[in-house]
Amino acid sequence: MVLINWQDLIKDINFKYQQCQIHSKNSLAYAYSLGQLLLETQSLFSPTEWQSWLQNNCHFSEDCAETYLQIAQSWPSFRKQLDMYRKVDLSAIEDKSQMQFVASESRDNLLEELETEVNKDTSSLNNVEVFTTFHPKYEESENYTTIHLYIPGKVVPKARPRVTANGTYLPSGYRTWRNQAEVEIYRQVSELNLEVSLPIQKAAISISFCGKHRTNSDLDNLAGACLDALTLNGAGVLQDDRLSCIPKLNIEYIPHIKKTGVWIEIEILSRK
Repeated sequence: MVLINWQDLIKDINFKYQQCQIHSKNSLAYAYSLGQLLLETQSLFSPTEWQSWLQNNCHFSEDCAETYLQIAQSWPSFRKQLDMYRKVDLSAIEDKSQMQFVASESRDNLLEELETEVNKDTSSLNNVEVFTTFHPKYEESENYTTIHLYIPGKVVPKARPRVTANGTYLPSGYRTWRNQAEVEIYRQVSELNLEVSLPIQKAAISISFCGKHRTNSDLDNLAGACLDALTLNGAGVLQDDRLSCIPKLNIEYIPHIKKTGVWIEIEILSRK
């Protein structure tokens, strides 16, 4: 039996539809995210039940929903977003002991360059308008391929599941950040003419938290939130966050950068 937090799911679906109408610059990213959520939700119903569920819970028509479904099916890989609303399997939560804190001055120039590109106040993820400022980068040579992404605003640390009488769920604040971060990743990835297929099977990841993040947060929980947003249960850029997929992970905190956000470098590695 599938246990779904329907209240949060319906709220998120209608929120993403609203953002599609309001924010033209990010409408495609929200449409992808909304369509994929609808695609998986649709699989839980018969055709008649699906029509009834849409009519009773969604602020848009069946024809409109079909448009978003078609957009979702055109994306290069499919992410299971309903995992955010399903009962969480506590045994599936892995210890990310492979994470390590490293100091690196080599990316300071890139971070300073990034600071000039992000020209809006990104201190909070509650305002979706912050997701219109950064253009991702994609570098390719004979020896390496690197994707540069940036998520503005404070990262919400990866949260422990909450056990309730109705099931085990991730806290709403963390789910909200995940949704918004994944939409931003969708937007940036859609701007890149990637010549690699998604999800990436093996990569070296560098994560730089810059600006005013919560200094009492565990670094591994901050990094865990970013990795969750990148994997198949999130934006679908990475296969997963196991050692076989991410054999190298560097993390650093750079407080002197004026704009708050997280800079992510994904260096694609050979599977050999």
